[in-house]
Amino acid sequence: MKPEISIITVGVDDLDRAFAFYRALFDLDDERIGAGEDHVAFFFDDKFSFVLFPRAEIARTAGRPQAIAGTPGFVLSHRADSAEAVDAILAKVLAAGGAIVTPGTPSEWGYSAYFEDSEGNVWELMAPPPAN
Repeated sequence: MKPEISIITVGVDDLDRAFAFYRALFDLDDERIGAGEDHVAFFFDDKFSFVLFPRAEIARTAGRPQAIAGTPGFVLSHRADSAEAVDAILAKVLAAGGAIVTPGTPSEWGYSAYFEDSEGNVWELMAPPPAN
């Protein structure tokens, strides 16, 4: 896997406050901002976005029971070309001594999985949804 950091997800305690801060800082047009109940995404271009996500949700999606000291305040995300590529990387993770936190799972966003490196650092693997 050649890391390609395409998304930086930052954990926040107050989504509305963080959104206001980054909206002012980044000065992006509304068309380049996506928001849902639990996140806000700033799309800089086709290859990079910056996402705000509640810290408790990062803990949950990373397989932690709650956001406690040591819960990552960010997620490293690698965009793979396909679901098959995500699964192939997971196989390499296991062979290299890492652990799968969440196996590959289809969602509205495509296909994603989470793994831990040998030191407990959490990565997300994601592939876009297949074209219709």
